[in-house]
Amino acid sequence: MILWTIQSVAAWSRLQREGVLRADGRRVHGRYRQAYEWLAQQMAERLGCRPSENTLPLWAWFQWKEATCRRPDLRSCGYLPPGDRGVRIEFEISSRLVLLSDFDLWHYALNHWYLPESQQDDEDFESELSRRGLSFYQDKPLRDAASHRRITESWSRIFDLDWTDRDQSIARPRAKKSIQASFWELRAEQVRLVQLFTAR
Repeated sequence: MILWTIQSVAAWSRLQREGVLRADGRRVHGRYRQAYEWLAQQMAERLGCRPSENTLPLWAWFQWKEATCRRPDLRSCGYLPPGDRGVRIEFEISSRLVLLSDFDLWHYALNHWYLPESQQDDEDFESELSRRGLSFYQDKPLRDAASHRRITESWSRIFDLDWTDRDQSIARPRAKKSIQASFWELRAEQVRLVQLFTAR
């Protein structure tokens, strides 16, 4: 499959110098560490062994905005801090080495929220927690193990790219999704095209 990753110029230099790029997690903010570790565990289960216990996912785009706009537009902002020089790397990788997920739904895991099946499911779970004095918006992770497990298990919906709720208020149809790709490493020989840019 063809994917696109946005990297700093320093990361691109390291890939050229060492022939392989891996993420060690030094730049992952502490509040997001648990979500990244959860995703790494999912990758290990679905793709195979983690190269080392410190290796965290690398990220790329499979479908940036919609099915008709797969490659990320460098005129958009948010890829890197404004003014930083970066690269958009187009590369080819076996689908067996990639875990695809819904970019928008990933934010449920990132923020430690419950990913409901429907609006009714969301209301029911929040009411249940409220009756017990719990809130996944305030307590991260929840101090109740069963409720915490229910939240983390709900995140697996991010991998079902064909899933959408009935009124599409939670998940959009696949053709309308932003689909991200996580993988363990990028090798120099996988690179097809590199474009330098200045982040906006």
